Amino acid sequence: MLDTSRAGRSSEIAAWSNAVASLGLGASVYLGARSWPLAVVLSILGFILLRGALVHRLTVWIAASFGTLAVAGVGGGLSWLFAHVIEEPGAPSIAAVVGALLAAILPAWAYGNLAQLRERRVRDSLIDPVSVPSSRG
Repeated sequence: MLDTSRAGRSSEIAAWSNAVASLGLGASVYLGARSWPLAVVLSILGFILLRGALVHRLTVWIAASFGTLAVAGVGGGLSWLFAHVIEEPGAPSIAAVVGALLAAILPAWAYGNLAQLRERRVRDSLIDPVSVPSSRG
């Protein structure tokens, strides 16, 4: 249900980006407050709010900010970590910047595409309930 949409890949990428942002919120709450229940509740609440932000063309940009930043942070962090294999002192910093920029391209495209679909008022299953075909019994 999260990725079933006429928007196709855009909605699936946006949903995964929202999930990464929500998990990041939960992880940061756990690291700060050391409370698993609070971290889980806020992670789920964050996902619901970001999912709801995909409904309107103006609020898509709120979800886009959090989702793209979260994916870019993961891409940059992993690039920084793996670049420590290179024996050059500046390699991790350069890899982090390049990795973050490259990781941000796909979610930014997906949210931009969703904003265009919302502007044209294209209805999809992100907004409408999923319909089940009637039986011919």
